[in-house]
Amino acid sequence: MNRFRIAFVAMFPLWVALAGMLSMVGPVAAHDRVTVGEYELTVGWRSEPAVAGGLNGLDLGIEHHFSNGTSAWVAGIGRDLNATLTTGPALVVRALEPQFDRPGWYTFDVIPTVPGAYSVRIAGRLNATTPVDVTVGLDPVAQTSYYQFPVTEPTATDLQNSIAQLNAQLAALQTLLTILIGVALVAVLIGAASLVLTVRASRSMRRAP
Repeated sequence: MNRFRIAFVAMFPLWVALAGMLSMVGPVAAHDRVTVGEYELTVGWRSEPAVAGGLNGLDLGIEHHFSNGTSAWVAGIGRDLNATLTTGPALVVRALEPQFDRPGWYTFDVIPTVPGAYSVRIAGRLNATTPVDVTVGLDPVAQTSYYQFPVTEPTATDLQNSIAQLNAQLAALQTLLTILIGVALVAVLIGAASLVLTVRASRSMRRAP
C-alpha cells in the first residue's frame, strides 16, 4: 500500500503538467496552419466551437520564421491583407484589425447566422514583398439547439419552415373563402331568380279568369 502511495505522489506532478499542456493546446486545436514563404499563418475561429447566432470572428496569427532559426510575430500589417468569409454562395469581404494585447494576431467581428461549412480567404501582401492568397476551411458552425439547455429555441431554418407552412395554410384558407363566396353568390342569384319566377307565376294566376 505504501508503495502505491509513493508511486501516486511521484506521478502526480507529471499528471498535473500533462493536464496543463492539454489545456494550453486545446483552444487552438481547431486552427489550421499555412506556410507562405517565410511566414506561417494560423487561422481559425476566435471562439470555438462556433455557434450560429453568436458573436464570433476570425482568429489569424502571422509569424515570421527567419533563416537563422528565430521567429517573431508580425504586427502592423492589417491594412495589407483582407479576408473574404464564405459559406455556400454567400460571401463578405472584411478588413483585418489587430487584436488587443496580442501582437501579430488579427481579427474581424462577425455573427454567423446559419450553421454549416465556412471558409476564409486571406489575400494581399506581407511586408510588401510576399504575396498571400490562401483559402482555409474553418470549423463548421453548429446549430444553436445543439448547445442549448434546458430550453431549445427554434433555429432560423425552423422559423422559416413554420412561416412557409403558415403561408401555405393562409393561401388554402383564402382559396376556400373565395370558393365559399362564389357559392354564396350563386345561391343568392338562384334565390333571386326563384323569387322572380314565383312572383311572375303568382301574378299570372291572379290575372287568369
